[in-house]
Amino acid sequence: MRPVPVVDPLDRRIRAEQIRLLYAQAPLGAVASLLIAPLLALVLWDAVPSRVLLIWLALLETAVLLRLALALAFQRRTRDAAGSLDAWATRYAWACAASGVGWGGCVVLLALAPSLVYETFIALILGGVLMGGVLTMTPVLSVYLAYALPLALPPLLWLLLQGDPLRVAMGASGVLYLFLALGAAHRHHQTLIQSLRLALDNLGLAQSFAKAKEQAEEGHRRLAEQQAALRGSIQAMRELYEVISTPRRHPGEQIQAMLAMGCQHFGLAIGILSHVEGERYEIVQAMAADGGLTPGDCFALGDTYCRETLRAEEPLAFERASTGPRRQHPCYHRFGLEAYLGAPVRVGGRCYGTLNFSDVQPRPTPFTPVDRELIQLMAQWVGGALEQEQMAAAAQRQQTLLAHASRLNTLGEMATGLAHEINQPITAITLYSEMALTRIRQASVEPADLRETLEKIAAQSARAQAIIQHVRHFARQSKPQYTAVRIDELFDDIADFLRLEARRRYVQLRQDIAPNLPPVLADALQVQQVILNLVRNAVDAIADTEGARAIGVSARPDQAFIELAVRDTGPGVTPDLLGQLPHPFFTTKADGLGLGLSISQAIVEAHGGRLWATPNTDGPGVTFYFTLPVATRANLREHPAVALSLETG
Repeated sequence: MRPVPVVDPLDRRIRAEQIRLLYAQAPLGAVASLLIAPLLALVLWDAVPSRVLLIWLALLETAVLLRLALALAFQRRTRDAAGSLDAWATRYAWACAASGVGWGGCVVLLALAPSLVYETFIALILGGVLMGGVLTMTPVLSVYLAYALPLALPPLLWLLLQGDPLRVAMGASGVLYLFLALGAAHRHHQTLIQSLRLALDNLGLAQSFAKAKEQAEEGHRRLAEQQAALRGSIQAMRELYEVISTPRRHPGEQIQAMLAMGCQHFGLAIGILSHVEGERYEIVQAMAADGGLTPGDCFALGDTYCRETLRAEEPLAFERASTGPRRQHPCYHRFGLEAYLGAPVRVGGRCYGTLNFSDVQPRPTPFTPVDRELIQLMAQWVGGALEQEQMAAAAQRQQTLLAHASRLNTLGEMATGLAHEINQPITAITLYSEMALTRIRQASVEPADLRETLEKIAAQSARAQAIIQHVRHFARQSKPQYTAVRIDELFDDIADFLRLEARRRYVQLRQDIAPNLPPVLADALQVQQVILNLVRNAVDAIADTEGARAIGVSARPDQAFIELAVRDTGPGVTPDLLGQLPHPFFTTKADGLGLGLSISQAIVEAHGGRLWATPNTDGPGVTFYFTLPVATRANLREHPAVALSLETG
């Protein structure tokens, strides 16, 4: 008989109302039972043994009195939570079950009744009591079930088990009557639930309407205040705009005009822009009716209200210092300032001082939010004006350094380019060294293999030296060494390094060189550097991607040029970035220098070709292309001497 716990707040409220209604109707049903049971005993007094009647009556009336006691205790209880109310429902269900058992005990009276007339009278009494419970117990349907079933089932079973057709008919009619009572109880219970839900919904709607009405009225009031504040704010912005937009020779004149405008707008006699350093408060500019304050005057910060302004980091305002705790402030004792409005001024993100307005007379009206916003804007503008003035002075000081910076620019690019270029052979040396050490540790090294690895290290060392020599040639405006070079030979010289680099990053490297390609006119070292730069960029691009991780290197003829391509399956590059990639120091890598593509483009253009990139149309990634001119007798005789420039803009 434990009720099913509910979770929804509305269901909890309905449950609580059901239990309260159950106990409100409890006295009516209990009093009816107290009166009907003695009447039945009186009618049967001469037909049934009196001892049996008294025992039955005592047990039944005890159960009924228990229901009355519970109802009285419920009325005197303190306000309970929903869980405690459920416990009260459980208690009353048990009391009603006991009362139902008492009425079900009438089966003994039926068995002892001397005639069918008495049995019919007992059955009528039981039917009336059963239907009476529908009106008083159905707020909680489980309570009625606990009462009705033990009341009706014993007498009905007794009648049905008798051999007399009339009694069997009475039992069958009683069963139908029981189902009718249960159906009526269920219907009454559902109607009650719907009524309670509707009543609570209506109550909620009424409360929501009242709250919405109150909020609407509050909103209208705030809207009126905001409209008034907006009108004041518009007027204040106009005044501020007139001050800062008037052409003047110096920002100091605009600040002075702003101080005058602030004194007039706020109705205060004194306006000050101060500079604070430590505990030193210095007046930078001032507007005072009596002229008693001049720029350069210094005070202790503790003797001003500005210490509190700086601590608050927001506008500080009060209208009458003498009526509050500030009457004990040193500023009030020394200067007698009653009204004050101030805001911190920041220059370049650092605290500079304060912009404040004050008066020895109390302000008759409170400061409004518009006043606080206005002085905040004024302080921000003053900070910006001071910062611009400082930046202009710093710019003038930097003019003398421009020539020196220009001379160092080219030298810096060459030094950075050297570091980037030399990284490739150094990386190769590192990889070959690690491979040799690994084989030595595994005791599987052969002298021939070790000799081959050392030769490669020596070759890469020579290559690094060649790169350094090449950069020296570039610094001296020396000419590249252009010769007729075969594409397959270019790749053969760096094939091992390409394979090691790809294997180290778990990338599949495919090479597709068209057969019988004519030689190109090129500096072999420079072209190899371009290929290495593009391949390494592709490896970095797909190192952290999922799925296919492949790089394809290809070469094919294109009229008077050989077109070389490096294709990757990485995430690709957006079209707006493709044009920026060759720019010096532009990079999409977290630790890149942004010089690889810039140097590569300079090399390719010095060879008479071009370098570009396009997104892959048949899959993810991007493809970098560059062209080299085919070697002919004419250009071999020319041996073009083109100086490389790192400025590719």
